[in-house]
Amino acid sequence: MSMFVFEVPLYKHCRHPGPSILNAMSAEMLAPYTWDSEAPPSSYCWTAVVAQRNEVLGLAVADLCSLVTMLWISICMNPLLYFSELPFHLGDIVHLTGSTPHVLSVKISSFITAFITFERCLCITVPLKVKTIITPGRTKIIIVSIYLIVFILFIPFYFGHRFEWVFDFTRNATILRSTYTADREMLEAITFLALGVFATTFSFVFVICCTIVLVVKLNSKTKWRQATVAKSDRAADGVGVKDRKVVKMVTLIAVIFIVCAVPPTLLFFYMAIDPSFRFNSVYKNLYLIFWTSSFLTETVNSSVNIFVYLKMSSKYRAVFMKTFWNKEEK
Repeated sequence: MSMFVFEVPLYKHCRHPGPSILNAMSAEMLAPYTWDSEAPPSSYCWTAVVAQRNEVLGLAVADLCSLVTMLWISICMNPLLYFSELPFHLGDIVHLTGSTPHVLSVKISSFITAFITFERCLCITVPLKVKTIITPGRTKIIIVSIYLIVFILFIPFYFGHRFEWVFDFTRNATILRSTYTADREMLEAITFLALGVFATTFSFVFVICCTIVLVVKLNSKTKWRQATVAKSDRAADGVGVKDRKVVKMVTLIAVIFIVCAVPPTLLFFYMAIDPSFRFNSVYKNLYLIFWTSSFLTETVNSSVNIFVYLKMSSKYRAVFMKTFWNKEEK
């Protein structure tokens, strides 16, 4: 996921711009529309601006944190390091400094994804009002609020854990380990149900609904343009092609997000109803297998979008090639 801004003037000679012009615009310009007041009266124009820097930056930071924590987990779980004689229990350290921050970053990413999908839905359904609904100031507040709420919801989980020096009989030495408070199960259940089940389920159900609305509206506007062009003398070849590409891209990203979000949601739900299914329990190996698979799907969700955009978005591909390779796409 990259941060980028486009500003493209369209229909400069139009004297009566309105919804019909917005419908005739490329579907790739799913963005707020603003009136260019500096244009002379004889050259009215609408300017389509992709101004998603705040939310895309927040999403990029969350995805980066999830991948960095995943890299930290992979390093620590290397057998050469994991079974070495360290003055601390590496599994406990990774659980609280790697696995939990990874889940936190993934949850932030899922909520920001839901917000971006909602914004895109507004851009295509109410293009003339979206600029007043989703303002840069409100966007900053929403993104910061998402980070704060997720952090707050994870506080009960950390209250149930603490690091203490404990004598390890297998090593015959005192090492640093994670211990638990008496109310650990209740505190973890609060976090698992509030954030892992209810909030996550809401986010991907919200993404499904917004994606359906977005696809339906894009298809209806494509049919309207095709019908309008068919009544005129212009050729109808190529009308709606970009819309269909956008529909495919948005649908694919939503499907990837939903499929990757289902496994950890089910795991959190089961952990909330079964306190024995934990990292340091009799089901430790089964726990690690399930969460390793879940981390794999979350890592795919955090890293695969860039390839989807490079393949299916010509404007994203053009900016990417210009930024990183200094090449103009033909």
